[in-house]
Amino acid sequence: MDGAQRGAGHGGWRSRALLGAGLAALAAAGLLFATTRSEIEGRWRGLFLLRARDGRMLELRDDLYLGDGSRLVAGVSFSWLRGWLGLVPAAPPPGAAALELDWDERTGRGVVRNRLGDGRELVTVLGRFEDDAGTHPQGIWVGGAVPDVARDLGGQNQSGMALHADGQWVHVWCNTNEALVDMDGPYQVIGPGAFRFLGSRVLVQDAQRVVLESNHEVTLRRGRLRMDRFAYFAAGAPFFKLGIRLTALGPGPVTYAYLYGDEPWVGQFGSAAGNVGWTEGALIPIEATVDSRASRWVGIVDLKSGYANYLEWLGDDLPDDVYFANRPGKPAASSRAPLASNEVFVGLQWVGRRLAPSEGRSMRLVIGLAEQHPETGAPRRPAAAADP
Repeated sequence: MDGAQRGAGHGGWRSRALLGAGLAALAAAGLLFATTRSEIEGRWRGLFLLRARDGRMLELRDDLYLGDGSRLVAGVSFSWLRGWLGLVPAAPPPGAAALELDWDERTGRGVVRNRLGDGRELVTVLGRFEDDAGTHPQGIWVGGAVPDVARDLGGQNQSGMALHADGQWVHVWCNTNEALVDMDGPYQVIGPGAFRFLGSRVLVQDAQRVVLESNHEVTLRRGRLRMDRFAYFAAGAPFFKLGIRLTALGPGPVTYAYLYGDEPWVGQFGSAAGNVGWTEGALIPIEATVDSRASRWVGIVDLKSGYANYLEWLGDDLPDDVYFANRPGKPAASSRAPLASNEVFVGLQWVGRRLAPSEGRSMRLVIGLAEQHPETGAPRRPAAAADP
């Protein structure tokens, strides 16, 4: 065999190898395409490939929520690109109390950053989590994380509501547990992910005030129910006010219960070690109920760090039950079990509310970070919460 023939042989081998590699790549791409479900929302927070919850397919998404990180196969965040394009609000001058809003009206998701003016920052994430049913609630529901945090399974303190102080993140609230219970017939529990999302709006946005609205609807056995939610933020205030308006749309009257609570893991995401209840002037280390008229605010305090969250109810429609428990659900009246689980829970319940068609009812809450008494270190209601 002469040189020309040998070269032709080598070239033929290379051509066959390249052809084989190309066919393998096409086959792999075809297999990936056939087994991948695309869920592109148009937010373009990145590109993320996840295992589906059933394990049978893959999901290609342009956003990543808290709870998705354990299913992440590969992905890249576009946070650096968003900053470069100016899509992330500029930070205010050091020492100034100011708000920064990153909100998508179309999907009803975003983040409110509250620079408290003393060097600390309180971040509230809304509608950026995967719930137990595998759905992603949209609207003003506290919970979730931005993609860079959601993918970091070992560092999710900066999720839900979180405080940045002294160079570290302190977890304050988690994905809050809200549910509507249809009480007409066998009880049906409806979580945020089961509500139809109708839309959201930014009503006010400047450095000192942010007001958000999200709208929802759900069908109960006897009729439809609309829910309008409003969030009010003020620069420097370590909390926000949440208004919930329920309106019966007919055709028949509806009877419902509304539940609000959280196992917040105060201090460290994933751990309730050292978490107990508190109310004005007292710690509550056992499963117990609180009189919603005698006390108007409660919270969970982390005895290790002294940090505590804060939850207050306003208006005339007071919750029927306020309680601390080792898991979601009102404890038995005889229970005096120590709060020693990893699900130390604070809960509020409005039970047996009835609405005729076109009738409405409202609930108002204040959700945030408690202050620490300067001498004792005990948690207390933030001074700014006394303002109307």
